[in-house]
Amino acid sequence: MKDRDSRRGSGITDTFAEKFKSSKFYTEIYCKHEDEVIIGIRDGYICLYYNCDCISKIIENGNTISGTINNYYIGKNNNCTDSCVSNISEDDIVSLYPLIKEQSDNRNKYEKQAQQKLFMHNNNNSESNWFCIDVEYTKSLEGNDKAEDWRFDIIAISKSKPYKIALIELKYGCGAIGGKSGVRTHIKDFYSFHKNDGTNKFGFTELKEEIVSIVKALKKVGVSIPKEIEGLTENDISMAPEFYFITLDNNSQSVNGSTPKQTMSGYLFDDKRWNCKRISTLVKREGDFYKLTENDTTFSPVFLFSKETLPNIRITDIIEDNLYETEHI
Repeated sequence: MKDRDSRRGSGITDTFAEKFKSSKFYTEIYCKHEDEVIIGIRDGYICLYYNCDCISKIIENGNTISGTINNYYIGKNNNCTDSCVSNISEDDIVSLYPLIKEQSDNRNKYEKQAQQKLFMHNNNNSESNWFCIDVEYTKSLEGNDKAEDWRFDIIAISKSKPYKIALIELKYGCGAIGGKSGVRTHIKDFYSFHKNDGTNKFGFTELKEEIVSIVKALKKVGVSIPKEIEGLTENDISMAPEFYFITLDNNSQSVNGSTPKQTMSGYLFDDKRWNCKRISTLVKREGDFYKLTENDTTFSPVFLFSKETLPNIRITDIIEDNLYETEHI
């Protein structure tokens, strides 16, 4: 395993990449199911994602490669949060793939399913100005017991210089707006990452290096990369990232109910913008968006809302699709 402070792609050696591309993890799972499987570059290993669930963690093991999988996906327990894993061979993952898909689908994690579709639809659209390079991105730094609080559901890069980086949080429906993992928490976490740049913490300067490393590694392991971003360097990337909050299923659940957009406004602002019907007590007690972000005008996330729902999400450009309503702060 590579040092956790190293850049992700540096752990994917040429020999590891060649072993992976010669394996059934690649030829039978990824290549034959490229419309539903994502390759994620991690710190010295590769993840295969279905529904944005990691269905195999693949490492280099001497002269071979090997995989592990959460027992839930192969029917050995009923809870995928259980940390118990099993080794899985190339042949086993091929034979068990229908079961793995079924187990993942049965979780009914709509947000993760939508996340996968946005990623896939965008990258299958050659006319999109963006290319998605990672899902479920977080960083566990050396000396820390856990990963950083911030996490990006999707990272995308534009296809023209200076390359823009989109750091994306996805919400699906009204139930995703409040609570412990709601929009207020993610605003605070994204702002924390925003403030890290130029400090001794992991910020955008470091993330740019990581992105370059990931793009190189993706190409190395056999992912089709747009020619526009081949040869990417940190100097080609914009000075600051763009933060996006994407909300799908922006529909009210009853005739007089609030949409997720209206609900989100109530959790972030005290002025009833976006036709908000009710302001959360959290805004009154702990402060609005501006207090959460210390009135920092350099942090200005973009909010994208769409009525699109599973299973037939029609969005094919993850940022610039005309099926979005766009709100700027």
